[in-house]
Amino acid sequence: MGNDKLKSPLKIIAVLFSLMLLLSVNLFAGETGKISGYIVDKSTGEPLIGANVIIEGTYLGGATDLDGYYFIINVPPGKHKMIVSSIGYNRTIIQDVIVNVDRTTQIDVSLSSQSITLDEDVVVIAQKPLIVKDLTSSSSTVSADEIKMMPVENMHQVVNIQAGVVDGHFRGGRGGEVSYLVDGVAVNDAYDGGVSIQVENNSIRQLEVISGTFNAEYGNAMSGIVNIITKDAGQNYSGSATAYAGKYYSSTNIYQNLDAASSARSADVQFSFDGPTKLIRNLGFFVSGRYVSDEGLYYGKRVYNMTDSNPFLPTGDGKYVAMNPSTRKALNGKLTYQGESWKASWNTIFDDNENKYYDHAFQWAPDGLMTHYRNNLLNSFQFSLIPNQSSFFSLKLAYNMSDYKGYLYEDEYDSRYLDPKRGIPNSNYTFRQGGQQTSRYERHTYTAMAQLAYESQISKEHKIKMGVEANSYEIYNHGKDIVNLTEGELDFNNNEIFTLGYRELGSPGNQFYKAKPFGISSYVQDKMEYDIMIVNLGVRFDYFNSNTVMPVDMRNPYQKSPNPDFPGAGQTVKVDAKYQISPRLGLSFPISDNGAIHFSYGHFFQMPTMQYLYQNNDYIIDQQSLNSVTGNPDLKAQKTVKYELGLQQVIFPNLALDLSVYYSDIRNLLATEIINTYEGFKYARFTNKDYANVTGVIVSLDKRFADYFSMKFDYTLQIAEGNSSDPMAVFNDNQSNPPVESEKAVVPLDWDQRHTINLSANVGEPGDWVVGFIARYGSGTPFTEDITLSNSVRFENGGRKPSTVYFDLKADKNFKLLGIDFHAILLVYNLFDIENENGVYATTGRAGTDLNIKYAGEINGLNTIEEFVLNPGMYSSPRQIKLGLSLLF
Repeated sequence: MGNDKLKSPLKIIAVLFSLMLLLSVNLFAGETGKISGYIVDKSTGEPLIGANVIIEGTYLGGATDLDGYYFIINVPPGKHKMIVSSIGYNRTIIQDVIVNVDRTTQIDVSLSSQSITLDEDVVVIAQKPLIVKDLTSSSSTVSADEIKMMPVENMHQVVNIQAGVVDGHFRGGRGGEVSYLVDGVAVNDAYDGGVSIQVENNSIRQLEVISGTFNAEYGNAMSGIVNIITKDAGQNYSGSATAYAGKYYSSTNIYQNLDAASSARSADVQFSFDGPTKLIRNLGFFVSGRYVSDEGLYYGKRVYNMTDSNPFLPTGDGKYVAMNPSTRKALNGKLTYQGESWKASWNTIFDDNENKYYDHAFQWAPDGLMTHYRNNLLNSFQFSLIPNQSSFFSLKLAYNMSDYKGYLYEDEYDSRYLDPKRGIPNSNYTFRQGGQQTSRYERHTYTAMAQLAYESQISKEHKIKMGVEANSYEIYNHGKDIVNLTEGELDFNNNEIFTLGYRELGSPGNQFYKAKPFGISSYVQDKMEYDIMIVNLGVRFDYFNSNTVMPVDMRNPYQKSPNPDFPGAGQTVKVDAKYQISPRLGLSFPISDNGAIHFSYGHFFQMPTMQYLYQNNDYIIDQQSLNSVTGNPDLKAQKTVKYELGLQQVIFPNLALDLSVYYSDIRNLLATEIINTYEGFKYARFTNKDYANVTGVIVSLDKRFADYFSMKFDYTLQIAEGNSSDPMAVFNDNQSNPPVESEKAVVPLDWDQRHTINLSANVGEPGDWVVGFIARYGSGTPFTEDITLSNSVRFENGGRKPSTVYFDLKADKNFKLLGIDFHAILLVYNLFDIENENGVYATTGRAGTDLNIKYAGEINGLNTIEEFVLNPGMYSSPRQIKLGLSLLF
C-alpha cells in the first residue's frame, strides 16, 4: 500500500477519525458487559410492561418492552446490586449480580403483587452461572475476590494457572504473542513484546484471559488476550494496608545461604484507598501502592574481589552476596467522574524497578554483576457518553513511557571499571576469578494511542461494535561495551596498560537506533443473540508503517561505507506499509438451560516486535566470520489461523464441565536467513520463514463456591510442533563448521508440554477464614540431546526434561482488634520443596550431572568441577514462606 497521500501519522489519524464520526464507528476494546432478561408477574407469568430496572450506585438502567424484555449495556464488570420495580408490585433487589467483560448476564425476575404480599422489598441473591451461554471461544474470568483467595502476588501468576497457558505461552504459541490490555489500552512494549506495566493485584477489579479465538476488537496478537479492568472509586470510603515478610528455605546444597536460621529477606508493603472526593459531587478517587524489596534466592560467595586476576591468590572476604536482588515501587491513582449521561476518568500507573540477574559464572566473584533499571509510566484518559439506553460513545487517549537502562556504575567513565578480560578463566568449568560485566545499555519505548468508540444495541438481537485505533511509537536503543584503548601496550613492569574507553558510535560494540513507526487499526463486529444461538461476527483491518528505508541491494547493504564497486552502493528505498484483513467468527448453541456448544474460527496477525525491524540498521558487517545480525523493516505480519470446538455442561448442582478442542496453523513466523555480500562476507537478517502447528484438548471442571468449598480443575493435552522454536536458529546453526542443517520438518517446540494439570481450590468461609491451594503438574518439555545420547545423530528436541510439580498455599484468618478488621496471612510457595529441574545438561537430560566433564581438562582455579556443574539457575525456586498482616478499614 502506498504512502503518497498519507505522509504523516497525524493526517492518517485525522482522516480516520473523520470517517468514524461520519459512520458512527467504534474502536473500543472490551471493558464492560451487559445485563438482560425478562420481568414477569410471579402469579400469572405474564410479561410486565414498563418495569424499571436500575443498577444501584450508577445511572445505568432500563425498562421492559411489550414482551417484558429489558437490557442494560455499558455495565462495569464485577458484582452489582440490581433493583427492579413496577407499579403495583413489590420492589425486588437482586444482590451479587456478576457482570463479565463482553458477556451478557441473564437475570430474569418474577415480581409479586402488593395485593398478595406485604408491601416490603424482596431480596434475592444471584448465583454465579456455571455456564456462559454467549461464550463463543475459550476464556476465563477472575474477579478481585477470587484473586484475594489465591496464593498469588502478581497478575502473571494468575495468568499462568489458566488452562492452555505454559510459562507465558498461550496454546503453543511463541512468547510475545499475547496482547495485554489495561482498561482497554494495550500495554505491551513494542520493542520486545513484553508487558511494559504491571498492575498490582489490589488494583484489579477483573482479569480476563482469552486463550482461544478472540473477537475482532482485539488485534496485534496471535495466541491470546489478557484484559485487565482496574478498580474505580466506591461510594463510601474504604481501604486496606498489608505487610509481608518472608524468605526462602532450602536444606540442599543446590542453594547457598538459605539456612533456616537467617532472618527474613523480603519485605512487601501495599495499600489501597478509595471513595468520594467530597470536593466535587460524583467525583471519586482510587489510589494504591506497593513497595517490595527482596534479596532473591541466589547467593554467591565473595572468594574473589573484582580487582583479582590470579586464580590462586584470591583476596575476597568469603561473605555471601545476593546475586538476584530486586526492588519494586508501584503507584496507581485514578479519578472518576460519573454524570447522568457521561463518565470521565483519568488513570495513572507508575512503577520503578531495580534488579540484578543471576550469572552462574560470577558465583565466586558476585560483585561484578551489573544492575538493571526500569521505569514505566502509563497515563490514560477515557470519556464515555451515553446518549440513550441503547448506545454509548467512548474516547480514549493514552501515553505509555517505558525507560530501561543497565550498568555496573552510573558514570560510564568511572575509574572503578576494569579491563573486560580481567577475571576470565582459561579453563572450562571454572568460575570467574574477578572482573565485571562491562556492557551498558539504555533504551526507551514511548507509545501514544487514541481510540474512539461507539456501541449500540440496535435491536433485541443485534449489538453492533465498530472501532478505530491509532498508535504512534518512538523506539530508541543504544548499547555499548567497554574496550581497552591501549590494547597490547605494556608498562615498565611488563603489565598490560588499561585505558577505559568505547568504540566510535556506529561501530561494532557501540550502536544505536531511533525509529518512529506508526499504525492504524479498525474493526466492525456484530453480536447476534437469538434463543437458539449466539453469533459473534466481525472483521478487523490493521495497517503498520515502519516509517524508514532499507538498502536497495542486500548484498551491498552498508550504510556507513558503501562499496561503490558493486550495485546499489549507498542506495535506499522506502519500506512499504503493511496491512492485513482478519475475519473472525464465533458461534454458541445453547442446547438446554444447562449446556451449550460453541465453535470459533479466525485469522490473527501480529507484526514482529521493533527490535527485529531496526537492529543494526547501519548494516555493520563483521568481515572475519558470521557474527552480524541485522533487522528487517520490511518484515510481514506473522499469521495464525485458529479453530476451536467446545462444550459447556452442568453435570451436578454447582459443578460444570468444559471441553474444548483446538487447532492452530501458524505461518510467517520470524526466522533468520544467511546473506552473502558481493565481497564474500556473511551476515544474518531476520525474515518471515518459520511455521508451526498446535493441536490440543482441554477438559475443565469448575465447582461453584458452595458448602464452604470451591474448586477448578483443568487438564490440557497439547502437541506444539514447528520447524524452529528460536528465530535465531538458522544463525546459530551456521556458527559451527560445517554448519548444522536447519530443520525443515516439524519437531516438538521448546515449550511443547504435552500434559498439563492445574488444580485450584478454596476452603472456608469468606470474611472469616479461607485456605487457598494451587497444584500444578507439567510433563517434561523437549531438549536437544548431545549426540553421545543419540548414537552420534543429532535430533532436534529429541529428548524430554523431567516433569515438574508445584504446590502453593495461602491461609487467611480474620480477627477484630479494637473494632478494626485484621487478617493474618500465611503464604507458602513450593510447599513440599520439590526440586523441579527447569534446565538440563544435554548429555544427561538432568540438571545436576554433565557427562562432558570427562573432556574438561585441568581446572585452572580453586573450584571443583562438581561445584560448577551444580547450577541453581537450572532448578525452580525452593520453598518460600511469607507471613502477612492486613488491615481493612
